[in-house]
Amino acid sequence: MKLHPSHWLFALKLYLAIMLAYVISARMGLAQTYWTVVTCCVVMNPMSGAMRSKAVYRFCGTLCAGVVSLTLASFLSQAPVLMLACVGLVASAAFGASLLDRTPRSYGIQLMGITLMIIAVPAVDAPDTLFDQMVTRSCEIGLAILCCTVVDSILMPRSLGPTVRTRMGGWLKDMERWIDEAFSGRQADAAATQDRIRVLGDISSLSVLASQLRYDPLVTRKERRTAFCLQARLLHLVPLLYGIASRVADAGPRLQAALRKPLGDAARSAHAGRPADRSLPDRIMELEPEPGDAPEWRRLVQENLAEMSESTLNTWAEIRRFERAYTHKEALPSELAKEVKLARTFTLRPDVYLATRVFLGCLLTFTLLALFWAATGWSSGSLMLFQAVVILAFCGGSDVADLAILATGRIVVIALAAAGIMSYGLLPLAKDLTSFAFVMALFIFPAGAWTAKNPIGILITAIAFSSINFQRSYAPYSFDVFLDACVANLVGVFVAFTCVKLVRSMGAKHAVERLLWTGRRDIARLTRHSTPRERDSYLNRSLNRIGLLAERMSGTADPEQGQRIMRGMRAGACVADLRYYGNRTEGELRKSLERLLAAFRTELNQSAFTDRLRARIDETLSTAWGLGIRSARDPFLRSLVSLRLVLFEFSEAWRPVP
Repeated sequence: MKLHPSHWLFALKLYLAIMLAYVISARMGLAQTYWTVVTCCVVMNPMSGAMRSKAVYRFCGTLCAGVVSLTLASFLSQAPVLMLACVGLVASAAFGASLLDRTPRSYGIQLMGITLMIIAVPAVDAPDTLFDQMVTRSCEIGLAILCCTVVDSILMPRSLGPTVRTRMGGWLKDMERWIDEAFSGRQADAAATQDRIRVLGDISSLSVLASQLRYDPLVTRKERRTAFCLQARLLHLVPLLYGIASRVADAGPRLQAALRKPLGDAARSAHAGRPADRSLPDRIMELEPEPGDAPEWRRLVQENLAEMSESTLNTWAEIRRFERAYTHKEALPSELAKEVKLARTFTLRPDVYLATRVFLGCLLTFTLLALFWAATGWSSGSLMLFQAVVILAFCGGSDVADLAILATGRIVVIALAAAGIMSYGLLPLAKDLTSFAFVMALFIFPAGAWTAKNPIGILITAIAFSSINFQRSYAPYSFDVFLDACVANLVGVFVAFTCVKLVRSMGAKHAVERLLWTGRRDIARLTRHSTPRERDSYLNRSLNRIGLLAERMSGTADPEQGQRIMRGMRAGACVADLRYYGNRTEGELRKSLERLLAAFRTELNQSAFTDRLRARIDETLSTAWGLGIRSARDPFLRSLVSLRLVLFEFSEAWRPVP
């Protein structure tokens, strides 16, 4: 494993923070010195923004857990069994709720559950010690956070800004290529579609970094909000580009050749950051349809294409301006500058299914092990209980949670082996502070350098230091006590593995099917009721699903899956518009629309839409045409045209029926 100098710099920062926190804690006479060491291992991060955000959420989670534990003790101090049950219920709820927030803030919610179990479970028979435990833990964690912040601020703080800038450059190159392909009418194959879905997942991931950027000392608020504006614009382009590609591809060869020059000129202008040529819609509309083509249909398609092209190019020009403002500090026009001041990141929607399953898994694990602990009186029962619930909380949301727990079990074994080496091999050699510092350096420097390259190292070092009797004066646990704790840890891993298999299904394929089913359910709801806000919310949820699907696409055997996902998102947006604008219609047009939406709901779960649905769309188009609605600039007719092109891209042209 090749290590970069930056990895060793991180190891040095971790070592200095641990030693500083340990020495101060020991001199202050705090009771649980190892908490400062473990907190430094967990909080320290190669990126300053990530480290500071994690520190804030960890401290807030600790304080909240203290308040909850004291509240429970004040009501249930005379009923230890009931108090233990309430602790399990609240901790499980916290672990489940942490999955509802798909940003680093979820760490604070997880820490509330973890801290509640650490201080409340062992104290169910002695609730009078809870206040002292809470104060001690808060002081030691606060001390560790302060030491990490000081060391990171002095020793070359690293910013997420260059990472975001590099990602942004990659997004813009991909999107520029996408625009050129869409305007030329080149339809993406299955592999290209999956690549685009992965790009969209990466763009959505900026929302995960948002909390870390907020605490990054080297990223200004203006830069952060400019990045959010650029993210929103890029995601807004997605349905537009797919719509344009289908309309250009649907045109005949002569029309495609005629469209290539105006669209190509407009794209090059937008790539340079200039607004779209205002004459572009007129130039598109001047093109004559193919000989023998259906002129009414071709006219509608060209009107739709003109409007979407103008919107796409104006959006792309704004994206270029935001990019120059972020990278080159160029001034923005007043309207865009005002938007930057109000910018918010793209909201990542929660996965309620996973949150519920993790809650149930944690609650089941807690209940079974609490009963086992009560029945056996095992001295390490609280450790077993803690290990099982926490492992399930952290790994239960994975598509392959069972395999993730097994992998964590292997990490626990490695960490316990490292703890044994430290406890009975290295630390007994430390006779004073100097020799102690040397012994710690032997362990922390290689572990810290590895952690900078592989986050698994954080877990190993944290578990190892948690398993050592790390107090002001070191005295190792008797070996039988250490072995008892090791067995308790491994039993906890086994029970977590068993319980997660009982509460949820595993595998990327199952996750993809569940997300696709959720998308179909959303579209079915839109056929019954829709507003502009619900349409935007649907698009946000769809883009969220694409982000969730991006990392799972390689696990599916169907190469056409990506194209169906994008087609479904576009169809849902068309249905939402159709439902909303159709509410203003009446008479025969309204009846025809209801028949169309009913047919759409019927075929929504089928593998492919049938000619029966296309006939319903054509019937509604003919009805609208007969009532004088003959321009695609009319939102109702535009929605019908878009839906037909999405679902039946290369079918024969529509012709009005008298």
